[in-house]
Amino acid sequence: MDWKYKHLRQERTYNAEPYDVLDAAREYVGQTLGWKVSDGNGGLVADGVSFSHAARANLRTERTAEGTRLIVEMDVERAGPTGFMLFDVGGYYGIQIRKWLDGVQWTLQQKLSGGQAASAIPPLPIHHRGAACAANGCLIFIGVSFGIWIAIQVIEAIVAEFTGTLYLFGRGRPLVLHGVVARVIATLILLVAGYFTWRIATYGPRKT
Repeated sequence: MDWKYKHLRQERTYNAEPYDVLDAAREYVGQTLGWKVSDGNGGLVADGVSFSHAARANLRTERTAEGTRLIVEMDVERAGPTGFMLFDVGGYYGIQIRKWLDGVQWTLQQKLSGGQAASAIPPLPIHHRGAACAANGCLIFIGVSFGIWIAIQVIEAIVAEFTGTLYLFGRGRPLVLHGVVARVIATLILLVAGYFTWRIATYGPRKT
């Protein structure tokens, strides 16, 4: 498991040429969504922020018998201002990538039809809006809960450095450690908390 990035991948096949699909992807992701898009190895690289987590997406095409397959591979930083993302709660980022693929299809049809199909195809699908809102709420709740739990552990670790007694709180009764073991584990807790604090304070799109 990669503890730094959450990896996601989706693909869709379009009845168009590869350069038309990449042009549509560049326009939608860069202009409509406002992500920074640059040329990558055989495709595009997009850097941006999604739900306060820095992310990078690689978009590449493959020719198939049905047309052109667009593959989106996204790496989302697990650490962010809302907390640490252990997994994609509610499939939020999966939903966002599907919206990207829908948006590319809409942009592609606009370009191929000279803009005449703009009123018939919505730029953003709305059938997942409720799920996305629920996912946002879950992420916020988990982030706040995790932050409170971390704060309690950090406070207990600081106290343990002076007293030699460490209380580790979980679901049941707290685990109590004493002496050198308590101080060593308290030091590890403070180091890990310091690392994540530094990552959150310096989060942002990765440089190309």
